[in-house]
Amino acid sequence: MTGWLFYSVLALIFWGFWGIFNKIASSHLPCWAIFWVELFVYLIVGVFIWGLLRTPVAWTLPGLAAAIAAGFSGGLALFFFLKALSLGPATVVVPLTSLYPLITVVLGAILLQESLTLRHLAGIILAAGAVWLLSK
Repeated sequence: MTGWLFYSVLALIFWGFWGIFNKIASSHLPCWAIFWVELFVYLIVGVFIWGLLRTPVAWTLPGLAAAIAAGFSGGLALFFFLKALSLGPATVVVPLTSLYPLITVVLGAILLQESLTLRHLAGIILAAGAVWLLSK
């Protein structure tokens, strides 16, 4: 298994657990409290990973700006996801919000001039269909 595929599968597995743990937490805590607990744990995990890797960083303004924008987008997305989980079933909320890569694919084509093939478009349609089926 290639490096990127291995890490993609790990992310898939951990995001699967992340979704169900968030649903369980949303039955016991308000979404803002879950948000802060997760943020604190992210910091702990981040420090641990940084301690393991310790690779030098060549800071650039475009890289820093994009990282800040990603943090802003991710923070808002997490809060809205937690709010949706507190109001709806995980079997619908998680698949629906898991369509976010479709937006990334389209934005990648528009902003980064990445290729968008017929296969990609078919995948987008199939993914949307899968979420529709899972939410019924």
